[in-house]
Amino acid sequence: MSKEIIPAGQSISIAVLFITGASLFLGTSSQSGNSSWIAQLLAIMLALPLMLIYARLHVLFPGKDLYDMLIAVFGSVLGRMLCCLYIWYALHLGALVLRNFGEFSKTVALTATPMLAPMLMIGLLCIWVVHAGIEVLGRSAKFLLLFSLIVIVVLQLLSVPKFEYHHLKPLLHTRFGLILADTAGSFTFPFAEIVVFLGAFSAIPAKGSAKRVLVSSTLIAGGIIIMITLRNLLMLGPDILSGLYFPSYVAVSRINIGDFVTRIEGSAAIVFVTALFVKVSLCLYVTCNGVAKVFKLGSYRSVVLQMGLIMIYLSDFIYSNIMEMEEFAYHIYKVYALPFEVVIPVLLWLTAELVVRKRSSIHKALPEQQPDGS
Repeated sequence: MSKEIIPAGQSISIAVLFITGASLFLGTSSQSGNSSWIAQLLAIMLALPLMLIYARLHVLFPGKDLYDMLIAVFGSVLGRMLCCLYIWYALHLGALVLRNFGEFSKTVALTATPMLAPMLMIGLLCIWVVHAGIEVLGRSAKFLLLFSLIVIVVLQLLSVPKFEYHHLKPLLHTRFGLILADTAGSFTFPFAEIVVFLGAFSAIPAKGSAKRVLVSSTLIAGGIIIMITLRNLLMLGPDILSGLYFPSYVAVSRINIGDFVTRIEGSAAIVFVTALFVKVSLCLYVTCNGVAKVFKLGSYRSVVLQMGLIMIYLSDFIYSNIMEMEEFAYHIYKVYALPFEVVIPVLLWLTAELVVRKRSSIHKALPEQQPDGS
């Protein structure tokens, strides 16, 4: 089987939609009120050095993904144990995003439909595209990103007449500790979640593509999230915003241009569905790729259906209600995800740098072979 390669442009599209994902509708942590957009700026600044570390791993291990790196650096036993942790993280994250969609459908869109039905539809679509290959996901993401950007820009322009700029005042009136808490929350969800993309690094071409992909996608997705956050804040205000489960849907539903352009929140829901489709698909691909690496299978495609159904089933019982979902997303997740997003990748990077330098010094210390003078 030929190796799957996705160009940098398609990789950026996948990464941007992955980062935005559920945050388009759930929003990010907003304990700091009208200063939440400042916390997101700080989160982007924190995320950029982490992206450079991820990109450095791609330079140290060209053509390898996260699972190959863990096994190469930490050995067969410990490396495979860490691989199993990342398999769980990717599987769990995909289930969390599916549940976000299920709760949105049950609460807003399809209130009389069992929550499992829309999750199953999206899940089966993700299974199909992952089985077709990450190249198909890359081409789909490039089109879907263009469509999403057009819809987001149009909605942003239509929202301007509804902006109430006094919602931004007074600036930085909340305690700085709350801003730091929101920074930590926005850093882990959604920016540092791109660590999942390391599980598909083998599909990214060499020559600096990883740095370009990760940094560009972080800046683009960060700009989109800040733009949407400011829109919601200016339209709803910090008090109303903090009490909503899906603030973007409510904000867009208030757009009314001359009693002619109304009820366009469905277009925003379509953008949400496209982003979560890409995010769940990448999580499923990375999960199956990890299973194939740990158990030395011939192809990840042999477990796509099984792992996809497990992800759908997990999403159905992972929470009891929407309040548990919000509590986990905004308060527990930033502690739960930190080892996967920061601790283990930084340890992997530091250990890999030491191993590479040691090998380089040994190579330099070896005497050069003299030509045979006979």
